[in-house]
Amino acid sequence: MKKELEKVISQSSFDAIVLYRLPHSNNSHLIIGNSEKIYNGINEIHLMSKGFVFEPFDNSVSHGIFIDESYSLSFNKLDKETKELLLPAFKSKAEEPDVFIDDEASYKAHFDQMLGAIKKGRIDKVILSRIIKGPEVKNEQVFDLFEYLTDKYPHAFVYILNTPEDGLWIGAGPELLLKHQQKQLSTVSLAGTIPNTASSTWSEKEIDEQHLVTQFIEHVLIHHQTTNIEYTEAQTLKAGQVQHLCTRFNFRLEKVNGNQVGLLYDLHPTPAVCGMPKEESYNVIKDTEKHDRRFYSGFLGPVNNGDYTFYVNIRCLNATDKTTHLYVGGGLTKDSVVENEWNETELKAQTLLSALKNI
Repeated sequence: MKKELEKVISQSSFDAIVLYRLPHSNNSHLIIGNSEKIYNGINEIHLMSKGFVFEPFDNSVSHGIFIDESYSLSFNKLDKETKELLLPAFKSKAEEPDVFIDDEASYKAHFDQMLGAIKKGRIDKVILSRIIKGPEVKNEQVFDLFEYLTDKYPHAFVYILNTPEDGLWIGAGPELLLKHQQKQLSTVSLAGTIPNTASSTWSEKEIDEQHLVTQFIEHVLIHHQTTNIEYTEAQTLKAGQVQHLCTRFNFRLEKVNGNQVGLLYDLHPTPAVCGMPKEESYNVIKDTEKHDRRFYSGFLGPVNNGDYTFYVNIRCLNATDKTTHLYVGGGLTKDSVVENEWNETELKAQTLLSALKNI
């Protein structure tokens, strides 16, 4: 195994690398390969390949990435020699992006603009996101950070990915977008956020927010003529410093009734990262937010000859050689209060900020 990896590294016949760990799994995975830019979304050829998908929030504005699998490895813990071999591949060569950082005043202005759209009846829910500057991630900290996140957040899809143009991305998020395994498909309705404390309870605002997402998914599944639909009652999902409400769906989709790519892009972006109704809330986001979301609130995950597991890219950051940009957001409804929403984004940022402080 090590000789094969040494050969791959010495030949430098790749330009992209990713580490990932699926939720509640004891094993992590490494994929090394070449990155292909994807415009206007992935297709069935990508789903039938072996590799890793990294899609942006808006693929009409930003390109996605497909990393073909030239070399792969599953592991519990990497030994020191393997880490030393791989570490140079995680050195970001991307230029530092020019991003807009909200202060409380600009965030409040954007909040008021979005709340105005809700009160006028244009939308029921919309997600307001912002970027927070964090400390630098040194190259030698990459594996410590990955191990910290996998240990601290067993519920999350944890990843570290590096490509030449888009740089180093790191994340740990709990929201499944779409999974296909042995002809069975699954997704989740995830929304509502409260602190992860014993005294926290769900209010009508969070319950309504999650119900809207559940209704949206039901509508999409019926529209695509999926069969054998089963779903759970809303359950509490603990996600680091916060908790969410989560409803799990299992179903099937026969080829005669439609295609999985169409279903995927009807689910993405989900109401949990965009809003409802989907198209109108998307337009409100584009009119309001001053930053490019890039891969934040996109989706990502491994594909393996028709089977795949895609997670929504929330709780993520982009690391450059000087700083980190953390992307966080929260759902606004008619009952939202600006101070609470600002504090919620601060709390969500702690998933990654606490990791950066503890490595």
